[in-house]
Amino acid sequence: MARDRRDIVEMLRRENELLKARNQKLEIRLTRHQQAFRALDRMDETMQAMRFSFDVGKLINDLLVLALHACDSENGSLILVDDDTNELVFAEVIGDTREHLLDHRIDIDTGIVGHVVKTRKAMLVTNVHASSRWSAEVDRVIGFNTNALMCAPLYSGNRIYGAIEVVNNLSSDDFDDNDLAILRVTGRFVSQALQEAEDITQMEGKKS
Repeated sequence: MARDRRDIVEMLRRENELLKARNQKLEIRLTRHQQAFRALDRMDETMQAMRFSFDVGKLINDLLVLALHACDSENGSLILVDDDTNELVFAEVIGDTREHLLDHRIDIDTGIVGHVVKTRKAMLVTNVHASSRWSAEVDRVIGFNTNALMCAPLYSGNRIYGAIEVVNNLSSDDFDDNDLAILRVTGRFVSQALQEAEDITQMEGKKS
């Protein structure tokens, strides 16, 4: 009988630990969702402010920072297409790799980002080493270790600008579809900013 009671107590203890772990995961996920909603609201405010003071570099940096915060990551990049050389250029980088990765160039067909640019379809990869589309070229050059990433295309109509990428989340949870949705929205905002900048440049060119 005493043994039965000990078994029951042990079973209840294990169930209690599992319940606590589930609750902790739910709390983490809820916090991330709250971060996402706040970030999306801030993105909208940032885009509204663009009408009064247009600084495309600062705007894109602000949007990328907000996306990283919402997706619980510290590393992200804006990668643009260089039409003259048919390459992808890391035009903005946030995180530990900025010094080595900023202005780095890769062939337009390279890896997951190349596929996203070509197909204009966002991708979420929780384990890049298991992906046939993954290229470790950039990691080798800058001495970084990418485990997971999300990438969304930047385009307007038929004009493809490049892609936005978020790498390695901080929490124990993997990137999920909610994170990818946030990155897609960020990509649309960034595309709008790039289009505005391009239109302004063309207008100034016609005046001169």
